[in-house]
Amino acid sequence: SGGRMNQHSIPEFCAFLEKIGHSVKDLDKLNVIHVAGTKGKGSTCAFTQSILTQLSEQRRAEGKQPLKIGLFTSPHLIQVRERIQINGQPISQLDFAKYFYETFDALRSPHPPLRKVSVDSPSMPMYFRFLTLMAYHTFLREQVDVAIMEVGVGGEYDSTNVVQQPVVCGIASLGIDHQNSLGSTIEEIAWHKAGIIKPKVPVVSVEQVPEALKVIEERARENDAELQVVKPVDDVELGIQGVHQRANAALATELCHVWAQRTHNVTASESYIARGLQLASWPGRSQSFPSPR
Repeated sequence: SGGRMNQHSIPEFCAFLEKIGHSVKDLDKLNVIHVAGTKGKGSTCAFTQSILTQLSEQRRAEGKQPLKIGLFTSPHLIQVRERIQINGQPISQLDFAKYFYETFDALRSPHPPLRKVSVDSPSMPMYFRFLTLMAYHTFLREQVDVAIMEVGVGGEYDSTNVVQQPVVCGIASLGIDHQNSLGSTIEEIAWHKAGIIKPKVPVVSVEQVPEALKVIEERARENDAELQVVKPVDDVELGIQGVHQRANAALATELCHVWAQRTHNVTASESYIARGLQLASWPGRSQSFPSPR
C-alpha cells in the first residue's frame, strides 16, 4: 500500500497533506464513508456508491440539489483513473492530469518546506499514498458531497485513515491477509482493520468470527463509537452476483442509512436502496465470460 506501515505513517501523510495546501480538518468537508475489511470492501463501496446515486436521483426528481459522489478504490483493472471516481465514472484524462500535477508539483516545490516527522521520513509519498493524497485533493477541489474511501491495507496505519471525522465507518468480512504488515492472527489483523474507528463515529460491521468481532467491539468501546453488526440481506436482487455479496449489500445499506441520517437528517428510502443494490456494478468481480470456442 505504498511503503512501510508504522506509527509514523499517518503523521507523515498529514505532513504531505499540509504540503499540498490542505489541513486534516479540511477532510471533514468530504462527509467520508470509510470502509475497511479483508474481503468485500470494494464491493461494499460499489453498492454504497450505487445506493447514493439513487438517492441523488430522488433528490433531483424532488427539485433538490443532486449529490456529487466521490469514490476512491483500488486496485484498478485497466486504467489508474478508475481509482478516483465522481458520480460513478473515473475522472477524465484531463482532470487526472490536472490534479496529478497539482499534487506532484506541490510536493516537489521547495516552499513551503515539508514538515519531517522523523529523520527517516520520506520526501515523497510512494505509489498508493500518492494516489490517496491525489484523491483527497481531487475531492476537495471538486467539492464532492460524499467521499467513499476504501482502505488499501489494514486500516490503523493506512493513508486513507488520515481523516479524523468520517460520517460513518464500515468493516467488511475479515480474514488472514497481508501477514507481513498486519500480523499472523485474526486478532492482530482485526486490530488493524478496526483502526479506522473514530471517537463517537458510528461503525457498522458484517458478521465476523468471534475472535475478530471481540477486537472490533473493544476498539469501538475505546472510542465510544456505536457499533452495529448487520446480517446479510435476503430476498433482494443484487447487481453484483454471489451469495457472499449479500453481506456486503447489507453493510452498504446500513452505511447509507447512517450517512443519510447524519448528513441530511433523512431516513433512507427502501425504494432507492433496493434500486441501488439492483443496479450496482463492479467490473471484474463475480463476472463470467463465455469462451469464444
